[in-house]
Amino acid sequence: MSQSSEPTPHVKVTINDLYREQQETNKLLIQLASELKSMSDLPARVTALEIVSAERAWIPRLLWTAMTAGIVGFITAVYSILKG
Repeated sequence: MSQSSEPTPHVKVTINDLYREQQETNKLLIQLASELKSMSDLPARVTALEIVSAERAWIPRLLWTAMTAGIVGFITAVYSILKG
């Protein structure tokens, strides 16, 4: 067997290094858990918004109806004045 002439690098890992990495991982897990917790009620919030939107859908229809009636009334008045 031939040994390579290149030295193999040695890495010194201490308990403190492992502890620091574990603390960082724990912080990331806590952040992730809090973000996921706030997303769990997302479907309920979207449903509530859809209900509010459906309850208010009559307002634009009423405005369009009123505007159309006003325009038709104005055109009728102008026509009756010109014909008149």
